[in-house]
Amino acid sequence: MKSSGSERKRKGQRCLIVDGYNVVARKSGTSLTKIPDLESARRDLEDLLSQYRAMYDEDVIVVYDAHHRRGLGVSERRAGIDIVFTDAGETADARIERLVYDIRENYRNITVATSDAAEQQVSFGGGALRISAAELLRRLESMQRLVRQQTGRIHDKTKSRLGDSIRDDIAKALEKWRRK
Repeated sequence: MKSSGSERKRKGQRCLIVDGYNVVARKSGTSLTKIPDLESARRDLEDLLSQYRAMYDEDVIVVYDAHHRRGLGVSERRAGIDIVFTDAGETADARIERLVYDIRENYRNITVATSDAAEQQVSFGGGALRISAAELLRRLESMQRLVRQQTGRIHDKTKSRLGDSIRDDIAKALEKWRRK
């Protein structure tokens, strides 16, 4: 992939490359053919990965296997992540392997998230770290818990009683009215 965002990369940054359909299938607990709304499942994963990118300042590239369709692949940037649909006849595995070799000079740490054992081996040979789809999903769940905890603390700090923010004479009048 000739990254459209190569200008934004900083030497030494981290990058996560995700085998999109592999993770979508693992997240749904079923095969891709049994997922009723694949587009929605992809968007859900992309939303989580966008949050992950923002939280951990890590570039994210999601690769979807399009080897069963005709035509050229499509690459786009959405919500801060790079989304790649492979060319016709090209597997996500092949594109990810090529990506690892193409971008390894730009990153101090590349992690490939897939449960495909052969792809994990090739990625590791290219200098990338590898995690399973299940491990990525655990990381995403952990990130969501952390976000909920942090937003809960902010909510607790901003939560106040009405009586804490109005003048005493008004509070007394309201209390008197409430007791009637």
